[in-house]
Order: sequence, then C-alpha cells, then structure tokens
Amino acid sequence: MVKNREDLYRWSIEKAEEYLQSASANLKSERFYPAAEEIFRVVETSLEAMLYHYGIRKIEYPGRKKFTGRLALQFLIRDSLLKMGRIDSETYDWYLDLATELHKAGYTHGRSFEKKFLEDVLLFAEDLFYRAKSLG
Repeated sequence: MVKNREDLYRWSIEKAEEYLQSASANLKSERFYPAAEEIFRVVETSLEAMLYHYGIRKIEYPGRKKFTGRLALQFLIRDSLLKMGRIDSETYDWYLDLATELHKAGYTHGRSFEKKFLEDVLLFAEDLFYRAKSLG
C-alpha cells in the first residue's frame, strides 16, 4: 500500500484517468448506468487526488468515532477543499448532485440516466480531472 502523499496523488490521478476512459466508452456504447457510475468515480477520485495534493494523508474524518470511506471523503472535500476555497460551491454541488442521483437510481428498478445529462456531467468530470491533474 502506498503511504506517501505524492504517490497517493499520482495513484488517484491514474485511477481517475482510467475511470474517465471507461465512462466515455460506456457513454459511447449507450450503457448509461455504468457510464454514470464511472463518471462519479472520476469526480470522486479527482477530488481525492486534490485532497492528497493539499496535505490529507488518509481518508478519514476525526470525531468521537472516526469516519472512513465515502462519508469521510465527503466531509473532507467540504472542509479541506470547499471551505478552504480550493474548489467552488458549484463544483461541490455538482459532486453532491451526482452522488444523490446515483444513490436514488440504485433504489429504483429499471432506472437509467438521460444521455444529455451524462454528457453534461462527463464534461464536468473531465474539467475536474484536468484541474486535479494540473496540480501535480
């Protein structure tokens, strides 16, 4: 397991790029639900890379009980990126909206996504990926 922040940043960028290619391929093949999942992974992993770049060493959130995983990531993004002015509220809102849409879709049988929505979100994900990549 990688321990160095710089290595974690590079690993996150590499994973985000893989997810971006997979999302594009799924969208092109009109596999909309898998495309949505991959687009979310691009966004999430790009934000994770930004966290590593700005000093986070581990995805956990302190408190009486330490949070880990996606919930910790969400709190860290809010506190370390949004509140510190490293991302704007529009970026954070896109991230939360996409997470919410995917969560709701997971509970609705046969739910998919509109191609236009995914194309728009993919553009956002690409932009975020390149912003994260430019930090290194």
